[in-house]
Amino acid sequence: MRAALAADRLYALSIRPQEWDGLREHARLALRWGPLADDPAAPARRHWFLLVVECRVILPAGDPLGAQHPDGMEVLRCGWEAELEVPVDLPATAVEEEPGMVAALLRKIAGAVNGVAGQAGVGELFSEGMQMGLLKGR
Repeated sequence: MRAALAADRLYALSIRPQEWDGLREHARLALRWGPLADDPAAPARRHWFLLVVECRVILPAGDPLGAQHPDGMEVLRCGWEAELEVPVDLPATAVEEEPGMVAALLRKIAGAVNGVAGQAGVGELFSEGMQMGLLKGR
């Protein structure tokens, strides 16, 4: 059953805009979306889901920090919480998102990320093309 978006909000943000900016060509993004629940099988009318975007940059060979970050240095972790409502009690696993909901939440993450990057004196870090790439890989 489709759920309506009742509310949404920033959940958490950790960003290293200067490092991301300096290593843009080595950036790797990942997206996760899922319920926040102690028991995802418990029926309820309201469910909370979390959209998380992470970005790691692979450090160039010879960089002294490379040994400390063999899987890449995390330069972004941002979570956006969505409160979803359904008309009947359902488990979180039965909730279907509205079409375009994740894309709309991803735009909010991009706005928050790019806002902080601007305050740090860095240009746009999270472009629309990057957002589209994440959505296609979903």
